[in-house]
Amino acid sequence: FILRISGYPKLNFFRKTIWKSVSNKIKCVTCPTFDLKKDLEELKIFDNKKIYFLPDAIARIEELKRETNFSFDDNVPKNKKVILSAGRLTNQKNYLYLVNEFFEFSKINDQFILLILGEGEKKSEIQRLIKKRGIEDKVFLLGYKKNIYSYMHKSSVFVLSSLWEEVGFVIVEAALCNSFVISSNCPNGPKEFLDNGKRGILFDSNQSKALLNSLKNFSKMEKNKIHENKVRLKKEAKKYTIFKHYIKLNKILEL
Repeated sequence: FILRISGYPKLNFFRKTIWKSVSNKIKCVTCPTFDLKKDLEELKIFDNKKIYFLPDAIARIEELKRETNFSFDDNVPKNKKVILSAGRLTNQKNYLYLVNEFFEFSKINDQFILLILGEGEKKSEIQRLIKKRGIEDKVFLLGYKKNIYSYMHKSSVFVLSSLWEEVGFVIVEAALCNSFVISSNCPNGPKEFLDNGKRGILFDSNQSKALLNSLKNFSKMEKNKIHENKVRLKKEAKKYTIFKHYIKLNKILEL
């Protein structure tokens, strides 16, 4: 058996009992972050020699090509820089926080608009907040988009506001599309992926003005500094391709 553990698992009694009962039959345990690997080693449920870091198989390089004829939806202003976020409109993604922080940012910088891609149960609540803040001309909920990579290529920066992620598929995809990434330091993966802010900008998760200050810092950042961060992050993101996943999994199985 191979046990793949991801997300932010809660060790309830049932799960712990099951894991212990099958631990001697498991060849290896894989997890997508070193933080999770460390947590599992400290639990002493499995033999630590069986626990491996294995980056998720997130993207195919050939699917990331830019669509040269792509343009944003007709209702989106064409003369503004784009802040992009994407994912299901759920509590985990923390879009109400994102909209409130962007609202504060828009008071001091009118060069940017915010695009949010995705569908979910929080959509109506997010729409009401956008209307309440009076920023219907600056924040756009565009729903599900099949060509998300084209949006990433055309955006100035990608923002992840989540309360938890492992690693965060969209920031890996954004990095592979040459996007600059701003992310919350939520458990368990973004901080590791961004190397504590050395490959992008990290902000304190769900803290008032934390994302606001990050957007302000990004808007003032020199172009060469932005480029350096993007290059470092893209290099890290290449570990999360389907091909690299296949290579590493094969090595694990051969041990």
